[in-house]
Amino acid sequence: MSPGSNLWRRRITINPGFFVLVLVYVAIGRGMTMAIAFIVVTCHELAHVIVAEAYGLTVSRMEIWPFGGMAEIPGLNSQEPYVETMVSVAGPLQNLLLAVVAWWAARWIPLDPKWVHEFIEANLFIGGLNLLPVAPLDGGHLAKAYWAQKLGYRLAEERVVAWGMWLALGLLALTVGSFLIGHPAVNMGLFAGFLYWGAWKSEHQSPYLIIRDLTLRPQYFAKRPVWLIEDFAVRFDAPIADVLKIMRPLKYHRLLVLDADLKRMGTLYEEQLLEAIEALGPTTPVGDLLLTR
Repeated sequence: MSPGSNLWRRRITINPGFFVLVLVYVAIGRGMTMAIAFIVVTCHELAHVIVAEAYGLTVSRMEIWPFGGMAEIPGLNSQEPYVETMVSVAGPLQNLLLAVVAWWAARWIPLDPKWVHEFIEANLFIGGLNLLPVAPLDGGHLAKAYWAQKLGYRLAEERVVAWGMWLALGLLALTVGSFLIGHPAVNMGLFAGFLYWGAWKSEHQSPYLIIRDLTLRPQYFAKRPVWLIEDFAVRFDAPIADVLKIMRPLKYHRLLVLDADLKRMGTLYEEQLLEAIEALGPTTPVGDLLLTR
């Protein structure tokens, strides 16, 4: 089956924020601008989907947001780093390609040059914007893939989410300032709101996504049969959730459970943690797992 052949059977949704933005632009007489933005954003997300499926991944859902979108790809975090990188940069690269093609073919396109120019600008804006290293943008996925190798899934997620929220608050402050000086930057304020909401949503979804990706690891171990072992020393009363925060992609995790005096109580392996999360919950102390074996 060719990449993308199942594309239109995926669940494709449009975030309500996009409709709000449409109403704002129609009200100020810039409906065509919004139509161009919709086309650019949709093509951007489809590029992510097509590249992901070319690498054998399954895209479970695609959502269009005001300044970008989200393609939900189970197991992406457990792939080789270059796979996550290629999927993440596919959208911005596609925007650059469309901008170059539109610029080259502008003389033959039977449209007002104004709209062709706006199409080029929209592609450059969306593509460049999405390379910022903050959640929930594509650059945030690239930064998270890098930091996950050093800090673990959860801590990397927390870092790019924090950057996204701080950037959003900074842009919101600039928006307020623009109104005070009489040059309101409405688009900046709308983007700040979208960015903060997207970062907040990423933060609240990350524990579920981490667990889901960890359960898919056997599939990727079959593709790459040699992994490094990562050893952790964990105090007996630490909850399983704290261990999940520092687990890393493409490494197999082994836990040495210690008592308060640093004496070894036993050894646990990552599949035992995953089984315990489902049976006992993420707040269960790791020491309890030694008693239930």
